[in-house]
Amino acid sequence: MSAPSPSPDFSAGPVSPWRRMWAAPAATTLNMLQYGQGDAWALPLLLGGGVLSSLAPQTRELLAQTLPEGVNVLNVALIGGVTLGVVQALIWPPLLQLASRWLGGQGHLRASRLAAAWSSLPLLLSSLLAPLGGSVDAPTLGTAFYGLLNLLLTVWTMVLLVRSLAAAQRLETGKTVLAVLIGGLLFVAALFAAGIVAALGLVLLGIGPEALRPR
Repeated sequence: MSAPSPSPDFSAGPVSPWRRMWAAPAATTLNMLQYGQGDAWALPLLLGGGVLSSLAPQTRELLAQTLPEGVNVLNVALIGGVTLGVVQALIWPPLLQLASRWLGGQGHLRASRLAAAWSSLPLLLSSLLAPLGGSVDAPTLGTAFYGLLNLLLTVWTMVLLVRSLAAAQRLETGKTVLAVLIGGLLFVAALFAAGIVAALGLVLLGIGPEALRPR
C-alpha cells in the first residue's frame, strides 16, 4: 500500500493549518515543513489537549464517583490534565518518531511533532463541545448526539494523524498505522510510569488525599 497523495498542491506558499489541516492533512503537513509553519502552536496544542480532556464535565463526573468523599475533583482533574498534557507534548511525538524510524520513516522529530499536534484539532473541538454531552448518569438526547459526535471526531483525528505522519515520514499507509499503534502502546506505558512517579512524589512530599480536599 503506497503513501497517501499529499494533493492538493500547496507549494505556492504557506497556508493556514487551522483551516487546511481538516481536509488536506498530508499536503498541509508538508507545507508546514517546507515553510516553517505550525511549530509555535505544536506544544500548546498537545498540552491543551490533555488539560481540556481532563476538565471535561464527563471526566470530572467519573472522577467524583471514584475519588474519596470530600476530595476536590477539580483539583484532581487539573493536576491530571496538566500531567497528561506535559507527557503528551514531550513524549508522544518522540514515540511516534521512534516507531516511524523502526518502520523505515525518513522524517525528523519536527515532522512527527507537527503531525501529532495538528492532527489533534478534532479532539480539541470535541473537548470544547463536551458540555453538550450533559451528565453520564442522566443521559439525554444531547448525550447521544455528543457521543456520536465525539466518536466521529476521534476517528477523524486518527485519519488526520495517519495521513499527515505518512506524508511527513514518507511511509506507506499500512506502516504508518502500525507506527501509530506502536507509539500508542509506548505512550500508555509512559503514562503509567508518569502516574507512578507522580504518586511517589506526592508521598515523598507528604501530600495525601486530605491536601486535595476543599478548604
